[in-house]
Amino acid sequence: MGRPKGSKNKSRLQNESKPQDASPAQNIPGFISNPAGRINVRVSTETKDGLAQLKDDFRLHSQEEVLEKAIAIVMALRKAVSA
Repeated sequence: MGRPKGSKNKSRLQNESKPQDASPAQNIPGFISNPAGRINVRVSTETKDGLAQLKDDFRLHSQEEVLEKAIAIVMALRKAVSA
């Protein structure tokens, strides 16, 4: 039977065996030069399909890379137009 899952009545030995300040290593892709976090947003079907198409066109490995590259392109265009 045992104690219910998630019980706060864990033995001291279980708690002492885990380091308190150990945090999981962040797996930040190399193409992100200044990581600021993650975003989780809803997108339309057209946007999702467009990201997939750009991923193939740019020969990239993830939609994260596509988003980083697309933003860089748009910001460069914005800078060129406003100059």
